[in-house]
Amino acid sequence: MHAILFCLLASTTNAADTWSDVSPIVSRHCSTCHHDAGSGPFPLLSHSDLAGRRRFIAEILRRKLMPPWLPGGDSPPLHDDRTMPKTDRTRLIAWLDAGAPTAEGTEPVAITPPITPSFPAGTFTVPLDEPFVIPPETIENEHRFHQDTWCFVIPLDNEDPLRVRGIGWKTAAPQSVHTVTLVADDRGRGRKRDEVDPRVGFERDGDLDRDISGSLGGVGIGLDRMLLPPGFHWSIPAHSDLVAEVKYRPLGRALPLGDQAYLVPADDVASREVIAVVTGVNRLKVPAGEKEHEAEDRFTLPAAFDVIAVIPRARNECRSMRLSANLPDGTQRTLLDIPDWDAHFRRPYLFKSIQSLPAGTILVSRFIIDNTDGNPRNPYDPPEDLRIGRRTGVAGFTLLGAGSDAAASNLLLKTSQRVMDRRGSQTRPSRTPIPSPKAP
Repeated sequence: MHAILFCLLASTTNAADTWSDVSPIVSRHCSTCHHDAGSGPFPLLSHSDLAGRRRFIAEILRRKLMPPWLPGGDSPPLHDDRTMPKTDRTRLIAWLDAGAPTAEGTEPVAITPPITPSFPAGTFTVPLDEPFVIPPETIENEHRFHQDTWCFVIPLDNEDPLRVRGIGWKTAAPQSVHTVTLVADDRGRGRKRDEVDPRVGFERDGDLDRDISGSLGGVGIGLDRMLLPPGFHWSIPAHSDLVAEVKYRPLGRALPLGDQAYLVPADDVASREVIAVVTGVNRLKVPAGEKEHEAEDRFTLPAAFDVIAVIPRARNECRSMRLSANLPDGTQRTLLDIPDWDAHFRRPYLFKSIQSLPAGTILVSRFIIDNTDGNPRNPYDPPEDLRIGRRTGVAGFTLLGAGSDAAASNLLLKTSQRVMDRRGSQTRPSRTPIPSPKAP
């Protein structure tokens, strides 16, 4: 009897919710992207915006497809966590299923569109001057039937080295552009690729030899900037270009790409330079029809490493991925767990607390590949044998952080690059070592 009364009371509570009750939930979890200038395909600011799509929105919420947030519960606390609490999700679904009621005799008040915060003082912008237009449909390229990728070279014209503590990206096509990752290039490698391709920019990934795209940070849907925590900075050599890898999704109409990058200068002279350590698999051979192909990589840290962020990468044949750290004392720590991978929602993940890993820690990256027609994101229909390889990784994690000092960072960087070379051919010499700080 008590259980029946509890169920009736719970049902009455859900049915009593009106727009004024659920609009704060919508504001927190939906309107940040779903507004006129946002990345969502339609606005979700007013009662009519939701009421007109209530069955569709309720189904998307039930499937947990929105809001887009890939990390699972095993991951450490992350900045800008977009996880939707179960209570909020259940309450909003119940309101939609009840017909999206409003309070009797009141006019539903629309949600105020979010205001994008300004970049820190001193930030300077670098425009993408090349007149690129996102095509209406996917063009035939090496990313056939996969997420479209294009790269652009942006000259910085910097006579001196730069130290930055943050990067940002503003796009003119927020509903199409999904991910942008950056790398600094002081050797003209991006320019050579650009010269070979007669089109604006070049159609390849943004990795330059062993310098991986994302080593200078990146952005994703709902994330227009990446700011490092105090005590860290990126270094950009003199006479460098920014090489931007832009992943976009065609929307059926031509979209001019008038974008610009933002660089936030660092003013902490005692900060440590951020480097990129890569762990992942460099080759995949997965026959069509194989559902749970497991690929794994292990990388042993030669020095202590303070990790501040991780950027995952994989094609959409990948269904799940997990990065963990086996510490020398025998304990295991999860660094990033993504149980349902979707390349369209790729972005950097910044830890709320620095993940300090001692020397001898084994980084274990594990990927499950589903090359069947049961994988709704498989880019091939029907599935084809998957045979791909790339020295910098076809599925992997880029860990951004720093060693305890310049020598430790150099050792970490060189070891990561040697692992790449062991799986591929030797290329040009690695970047200039990080200078040790001068004695006061």
